[in-house]
Amino acid sequence: MVSIKTLLLLALPYTTNTAAAALPTDQHGDYNGSDLIEWISSHKEGYVHPSLRIGRRIPGDPSSIIGTFVKSDGKPILEGEVIATIPWDCMIGPGDEYQFDTFESCQAVRNLAAELKLGDESQYKPYVNYLLTQSIEAMPGLWSSAAQQFLHDTILDNGKLPPDKDSWYNGAGYTKYLQMCGGYPNDPMERLAYYLTSTRDEDTLMIPIYDMMNHSNDPHKLNTLSYKPKKAGESFVFKASRTIRPNEEIYNCYTRCSVCSLHHRDECETFSFRGTPDIFAHYGFVEEIPHYWWFERRDGSSNNKLVETEFCIDVKDDESTTTMDNKLNVRWIGSLPTKEDKAFYVYHLGRLGQILKEKKELELQLVQSDKNDESQEGKMTKLEWEACWNWHKALVTGLAAAIDSINRISSGEEQPNVITYDSQGEEDDSSDDDDDESGDEL
Repeated sequence: MVSIKTLLLLALPYTTNTAAAALPTDQHGDYNGSDLIEWISSHKEGYVHPSLRIGRRIPGDPSSIIGTFVKSDGKPILEGEVIATIPWDCMIGPGDEYQFDTFESCQAVRNLAAELKLGDESQYKPYVNYLLTQSIEAMPGLWSSAAQQFLHDTILDNGKLPPDKDSWYNGAGYTKYLQMCGGYPNDPMERLAYYLTSTRDEDTLMIPIYDMMNHSNDPHKLNTLSYKPKKAGESFVFKASRTIRPNEEIYNCYTRCSVCSLHHRDECETFSFRGTPDIFAHYGFVEEIPHYWWFERRDGSSNNKLVETEFCIDVKDDESTTTMDNKLNVRWIGSLPTKEDKAFYVYHLGRLGQILKEKKELELQLVQSDKNDESQEGKMTKLEWEACWNWHKALVTGLAAAIDSINRISSGEEQPNVITYDSQGEEDDSSDDDDDESGDEL
């Protein structure tokens, strides 16, 4: 059976290369979005701040990602200033079916697919031509079979650790889309449209320029607030949440206002239920701390019930940067873990440590040394390998932080910090001083 990725690569090279050749570039040869900026600005309701720059994080480095920045010679974008206003007519979505509180739309995917097929004839030409150049291969569900199998079977212990197999494995999300929306599995543009909306849309809207902003939930970096249309026909606006200086990157947060968010409710239009495993499953990268984790285990009872624990990890107040090497603070969601939960964490942390010891040997067995060598078929790429180990490190960080928190609570060094979904974004996280009557809770 031909894979989703193979079909896409076979079907799209002409369109993608033609679009790429037509894209405007800066003095470094990097895409600069000048066509998009001109197109949006020419609309009577459109606006793009004159200091905004689209380009690579490291200009001229093809391995560096595209993002949005304040120009080096531009004025700062002041707190509260509008960064861009994107008119309704410049967004691709479900059309008149748009609803503020709807987060998935079959029609939005179909409409995007139709515009992608039109290419230069689309009324969204600058945006469509940019989208046709975008790679979707970073998504774990579109990795090689070798990479998906290594991640699922070895690192995740056959699905015992997140992300859940049904959210990513072998293009699971696209399969669900076909079933739910009655899509056409042999239509490569509809397939591409599905993956683009999955990774780039704001709920059901594809929004140019806004979707080029990179993700950060690091409160020291995040610098925007966004306001989506209340109803069809209205514009999308995003503003600076603080003053953004020349050369600074302009960030969005894909998980703003989740239960682990450090943002106040006043900054929230809608609330995200995505956690760190979702970000990895959908985008193929590990987000910066804060992290939102959940782990599931079977309780061993006659019903073998599924038990879930959730927690947030962030950097302690006395730390100035959010890296995985700093001391981490754990906030438990709903209730404290049990002794059985701790045993689950300890087991998997030890298992992941053993895999790390075998890393060099595994690399020789599983990773391509030369992608042009036919004998290397059936092996994963180095990029896939690195992404697997980035997730391995994230799991180790989360599990180790949870175990450390449990030990500190048990020894009395640390007060339990338990939050609820109701306390999201507030500063008055509660401490749980009650003893559990069953005696199982730590």
